Amino acid sequence: MRLPDGMRQVVAGVLAAGAFLGLYFGLLLQWWLSGGLAAAVYFALLLVIARRTPLSELMLSDRVSAADVAAAGAALAEAVNRVGHAAGTAPDADRPGLAELQSHLASIREQVLADPADYRSAQRFITSYLPRMVDSVEGFAALARRVQGPDVARLQPLREGLATYREAVARIDRACLENDFTALEAEIDALAFQVKRG
Repeated sequence: MRLPDGMRQVVAGVLAAGAFLGLYFGLLLQWWLSGGLAAAVYFALLLVIARRTPLSELMLSDRVSAADVAAAGAALAEAVNRVGHAAGTAPDADRPGLAELQSHLASIREQVLADPADYRSAQRFITSYLPRMVDSVEGFAALARRVQGPDVARLQPLREGLATYREAVARIDRACLENDFTALEAEIDALAFQVKRG
């Protein structure tokens, strides 16, 4: 049986306390002898019950832990959900492009979860640029819902910016699929430029 360290100590402590009570009240041993035997039971149980390695210590590859990959997967899942919600509320003309962006983000998530090397290359995209890009997508969708009349024409430059995001994310997705780390890093640099400019 493997348990997280805290749970392992709780189980050992409860069983040792039960041993103390059984020895002290059941066998009527002296308190110090019951306590010593209960302590021995506690430490023996710590040896028997294996410690489950936390995700932060479980290394999947050089400098990539399972916790890193899990956090990246969660961030990408959140981005997929937020872009999907934005696509559902955006004007009809913008929905296919946002749905495509959502699809590419989901694909990147699958690749990162499957291959830690993809995580290392895409880490800067996930931690630095993805949140800002998703905020921009949500802001565009909210603005596009409200804008009417002559102001609709002012949305076009924003649409072009979103198309640039979508194309960059599609290239990042393709580079992850092909395990082309040089291309992946170049696409992340290009997206960084777009995010900073937008």
